[in-house]
Amino acid sequence: MIFFYDRDCTFCRAAAGRLARLAPLIDVAPLPLRHHAVFRAGGVDELGHRAIGRALAVGGRDPWVRFAGRVLCLRPLDRVWGAAYRWVAANRGRLPVPREL
Repeated sequence: MIFFYDRDCTFCRAAAGRLARLAPLIDVAPLPLRHHAVFRAGGVDELGHRAIGRALAVGGRDPWVRFAGRVLCLRPLDRVWGAAYRWVAANRGRLPVPREL
């Protein structure tokens, strides 16, 4: 199981570091991505918010992290989470990068 993120995005690197701490069973790796984060497991790719959700749901370090991942993957909420992900992706160069995301 591996999560890929945009290696050229400072915000993405910080977020991927946080994901690695929250989901230690998941390998996290940079790629020259431009549009979506990717989670690959068992030959299936999930993109964007669903990539984050699946990574947390299957590799989360505790039940609360896994629950949060499952909530991100709920189909009825795809429009909400998808819109939030697209907004962050479109503005990632302008978002402040906290020391500890």
